[in-house]
Amino acid sequence: MRTVLSNTARYVGIVIGAFVLALPLLFMVSGSLKSATEINTFPPKLLPTTPVWQNFADAWNYLTGGVIANSFVFAIGIVGLQLIISLPAAFALAKIPFKWTGVIMASLVIPMFIPGNLTLIPLFIVTFQLGWLNSFAGLIIPMAAQCAFAILLFRQFFVSLPGGLIEAARIDGASWLRVLWSIALPLSRPALATFCSVSFLTAWNMYIWPQIVAPDPAHRVINVALAPLAGGENSLISPSVGLAGAVIAMVPVLIVFIVFQKWYIKGVAGTGLE
Repeated sequence: MRTVLSNTARYVGIVIGAFVLALPLLFMVSGSLKSATEINTFPPKLLPTTPVWQNFADAWNYLTGGVIANSFVFAIGIVGLQLIISLPAAFALAKIPFKWTGVIMASLVIPMFIPGNLTLIPLFIVTFQLGWLNSFAGLIIPMAAQCAFAILLFRQFFVSLPGGLIEAARIDGASWLRVLWSIALPLSRPALATFCSVSFLTAWNMYIWPQIVAPDPAHRVINVALAPLAGGENSLISPSVGLAGAVIAMVPVLIVFIVFQKWYIKGVAGTGLE
């Protein structure tokens, strides 16, 4: 009897917690389908009386397909470059013995404690001097270079790999690059999925860096285009249109999470070794 009550209380707590966490999301989706008059009524209603699908068409006029494409280039470019840099570096730190490993690890950890706002101005000056303003290079490369967390994440995973696998491959004549490609990477799918989903979400949600480096329409990303839809007291844009734009911006991130969900859960719950 005590076990039944304990399980019931646990599930009730989970349902209540899930509802509280999902309430802002439900309000956003519901508000995106309300009219300009209905969304400003008090007390607010959870569901719209009549769905107004025109809000999504109006939001799309602000976002456009070009902005969505720029956002994908920006986010995927950051994730891809960080993987190219961090995977070999992490594997070398974890499995290839050489001097000064501790110094290199310290040099990766220390910058993680420096607030990003302190490095924003120097980073902008360097980008300006390189002539990368209003370009995808200026958008992607400075952000992709900040991959200390990715190196430490993958390094911690590679350390947990059985040493016998690496030694057997080396005895058979495999190079370090072949060991990384044929052995380490296939086993690191949970860690890769975890990093890709988190890094993609972080890049997709960036606003300050794209706003100051590439605000021109040709390189505008979704959060920069979405900002005017936030509206205000003097705005002529309905809050419903802004919420519809937020729903459109949320869909790609939701798809990425659903695709990587299986491996993401494995990467969080365990070591990733099957």
